[in-house]
Amino acid sequence: MAGRMYAFLLREYPADIRTVFGEEMQVTFSDAVQGNANHGTLPLIKTIFIEFFDFPRALWQAHFAKKTAQGSIKDTDMYLNDPMNAKKPATFGQMIVGSLPFFLFGLLMILLKMRGEWNFPLWMDTVGKSLFAFLLLLPAIGFAAGWVRSFPRWSYPYTAMAFLLAWYMTNASSPGLILFGYPFFGRELWGWRAWIPLGVAFVVALTISRSLEPVRKFFAHLWEDWSIFSYLLAGLLPFLIMVAFDEIDSYYSLYFMVPLAVLLVGMVVLYLKSPQDRQRVLVLTVGILTVLAATALGSASYWLAHNGAAEDFARRSLNQAGMTALVVLLPAWLELLRRSMGRLRVI
Repeated sequence: MAGRMYAFLLREYPADIRTVFGEEMQVTFSDAVQGNANHGTLPLIKTIFIEFFDFPRALWQAHFAKKTAQGSIKDTDMYLNDPMNAKKPATFGQMIVGSLPFFLFGLLMILLKMRGEWNFPLWMDTVGKSLFAFLLLLPAIGFAAGWVRSFPRWSYPYTAMAFLLAWYMTNASSPGLILFGYPFFGRELWGWRAWIPLGVAFVVALTISRSLEPVRKFFAHLWEDWSIFSYLLAGLLPFLIMVAFDEIDSYYSLYFMVPLAVLLVGMVVLYLKSPQDRQRVLVLTVGILTVLAATALGSASYWLAHNGAAEDFARRSLNQAGMTALVVLLPAWLELLRRSMGRLRVI
């Protein structure tokens, strides 16, 4: 019955793939089922489960695999290569570009806290305001660059930052921010104008690429490697830190802002540099858990000491940090589980 079902599902593959690989795939599946059936019910169920669990991913790759000029299927993980092959680590330039928004967000948070504690000279104040204005544009610029390059791995946090920043600034104002002698809306809310950078980035990227194909690749990459979704969500961490320490004493916050900024940049660099899935998931896990735990403990400790907050406030903060970590890291660990099951299938 499992063999007939598998043969039925193979009809969903493109015709050229069925012609070349269809019979071989059926024979491989039948041999695996028969071989494990001799070892008992549990190994048989495990084999069938692994095959059908990985089928949607394999089908997606089959339909969207690139074709060579001769019309034949290009080498892919599914057919000619070990599906667990390590991906190439990012280049030095990609690591710089990927970590840039995390570095600048960290630098801005440090400068804002220092400004609340010390009087800056005029030129430093101008640098801080210019950095803030640049950071309003940087995520949208990164989103456009990622679009033009069909969304490489380093570009995903830019997308999360761009949309979250536009949504956040919709209900925000920027009193006191003056650039080139022009005040940025004063105390007026940004409203729809907060979406202008992202809208311009979309138009520019679409004009250059002249195609919506990068959007398909954006989601195709996410499906091929679910850990990228966790990396995308990691782009929200600077905002979470900013909100957590928003009303907290500047001098106290500096004890956390500096190491948190270093942690974020280090996590991104190691993630992009790591060649193997296990390494990337481990880097994300350690980095995200450390950042969220330090943020929750730091803000909760301050309010416990200075505002008479109850201890259950600290517990709620840690619980929220734990739930956030679970949501962010779940795709990465599911990807690791999926690839582990794929290794068992190959064996």
